[in-house]
Amino acid sequence: MGYAQLTERRVERLNVREEIQRALDRVFPPALPSDLKVEVTCCDTLPPLLMQRSHFGEVLGNLLTNARDALNGRGQIRIHATLLDKDSLEISVADDGPGIPDYQRDQIFEPYFSTKEKGTGLGLAIVRHNTEIYGGRVDVESTLGKGTCFRLRFPSKSTMSLSA
Repeated sequence: MGYAQLTERRVERLNVREEIQRALDRVFPPALPSDLKVEVTCCDTLPPLLMQRSHFGEVLGNLLTNARDALNGRGQIRIHATLLDKDSLEISVADDGPGIPDYQRDQIFEPYFSTKEKGTGLGLAIVRHNTEIYGGRVDVESTLGKGTCFRLRFPSKSTMSLSA
């Protein structure tokens, strides 16, 4: 599958705040009327993330699109980026939507599995792949009727020390 290959592009120093805003602008264009509330919080000392911009953009875009679609025009999305220990970075995307049933949780990252009528089933497979190729991981927590939270964790080798 094409999504599984690294492209020939360069790894760049990405400003996490700017990339989150770029993804928000793509998924929630200002002209699109909505009753969705999006809250972004970022820790002040985020190091640059060393990734291909397109890979990180796909990760954020897919998570935000899924959250938007799950909320069906109403609700709240929270994005939080923070430094864990020794330049390890965590980014979470949470919504207060309907949640993911337990029986589907093991399948959501599998290619071609979709709960959407017109979904391709590649969005979360891409999220996992694009996170793991940089040594990161993605976890999901979900409660029916209360929402879903995806947590991306990138190890220090994917971040650049602020003192560098």
